[in-house]
Amino acid sequence: MASDWDHDGPRRGTRPPFDPGVLAAIHQSAAVLARDQDAFIRQFHDDVKSLIPDSALPQAFDLRAFSDRMAQALLWVAVTERQPRLVVDALRQLGGQNWYEGFPDSQYASVAHALVQTVHYLSANIWSTSTGSAWISFFLWVQPHLLAGARDAATREAAAREADAQQVNIERVTRLLDDDEDDDAGLGQITFGLTRKNPPRPLGTSQLAISLTTAASTCWGRS
Repeated sequence: MASDWDHDGPRRGTRPPFDPGVLAAIHQSAAVLARDQDAFIRQFHDDVKSLIPDSALPQAFDLRAFSDRMAQALLWVAVTERQPRLVVDALRQLGGQNWYEGFPDSQYASVAHALVQTVHYLSANIWSTSTGSAWISFFLWVQPHLLAGARDAATREAAAREADAQQVNIERVTRLLDDDEDDDAGLGQITFGLTRKNPPRPLGTSQLAISLTTAASTCWGRS
């Protein structure tokens, strides 16, 4: 565990509430586990699989990829010398990725249990009650950052969906307006065509006289 954890990081709330004894216990067992990272990853996957039922996960969820990713991240956090701010950012990104892939927040308790089981199994020669308590405290600090990353991912996803829905509505309205303009243009062409096709023709002088004479004869014949 990085010595930087003993001091407040650049971002408020990034320092885990660990006393020196807890830090020493985590650092000691993490150093042992890091010697054979592949064994840690395999054992962690087996423990996660035994504790999280298939019914608790989405149908197509890749538990192998999830457990491998979590094992590498947890071990890295335990041994890294990076600044706390960078560690927190990495954990939030990890939580967001887990959320996108469908991992339920409620199952992080099982992940914590699997972590303690794995550490106990692989470092039995240095295991003690205080070591188990230290790793529980470690994960209790990690978990809120994972959940914060999940919330960030959910917020981004909701915003993206809303933006997509608005874009669809805009395109739909645009198509409707285009259709109305096309209908208006067609009606105008039809009206104009009818007007141009049969325009009224003025009567000539002789035709006008004949019409008047015929109308007068009709009126007199009726009288």
